Amino acid sequence: MLSKLVLIVISAVLLAGCVGNGLPPSVWPPNNFRLVVEEVQREGASVHVIRRIQVVADGTVIYGTSSAPLVDVETGVSWPVFDRLSVYRLEPDCVRVLARRIARLGISDFVVPASAVGQGVGPGLTLQWQAFGSQRIVPSSGRLRGPMAEIMAVVASYLPPGEAFATEMSRPIVPVLRGVPKPKVGVAEALLAFNERIREDPDDSELVLAAYALACSAGDWQHAEILLERWQQLERSKPRKPGFSDNAGSEIEARTKSLKSFLPSA
Repeated sequence: MLSKLVLIVISAVLLAGCVGNGLPPSVWPPNNFRLVVEEVQREGASVHVIRRIQVVADGTVIYGTSSAPLVDVETGVSWPVFDRLSVYRLEPDCVRVLARRIARLGISDFVVPASAVGQGVGPGLTLQWQAFGSQRIVPSSGRLRGPMAEIMAVVASYLPPGEAFATEMSRPIVPVLRGVPKPKVGVAEALLAFNERIREDPDDSELVLAAYALACSAGDWQHAEILLERWQQLERSKPRKPGFSDNAGSEIEARTKSLKSFLPSA
């Protein structure tokens, strides 16, 4: 039923870059591999996530766009509603090549200059990377240059057909996949897809948060309340760095207050 609604493709075939790369199959990707790129549009006090792609170790790719976010009228905080969605799974060789290529471009050694944090109006990007013992969050604003431009050219080549980042690219984009479904439009279908993925990965708080926004948009309030409670549990259970526990707790409470504002009981 779910596969018919959201066209989940179990195997997307890479057209270039898989054969003869000489990479040991057991090394890449590690079990904790995670790549997330969010494209944002800044409008005054609000920062809207308009596009998101996530790739994890088993090759599952979740690509979504949001044009009608939930916006907290009190604070201006924006929560994306990914009602255009494409879910597909890369072959093991494909996800291994993707992870290794980005690692070779030096993502683990990135130093983020202050100028990379965007201000004002316009598109921007945030790249999250996790592999082995490396975790990086890299913001970017304006036209992409240097290693970030190289990395984003690689990521963009894994998007569904006809999809592209709004951020200006300075490197050529060469699509490498075939058999990938175009995004399908529909809040109910997208919510079903996220719920299915949550069943496979119940500890991913970002999946839960995305499903919550969709449930609110669909008016499925009972399910939304369950998702919000689950999100709080996951956030509170995350390990905290020494000295940051109080700040982390306050941030969770602030975000929870904002998220609850979309429920009819708020």
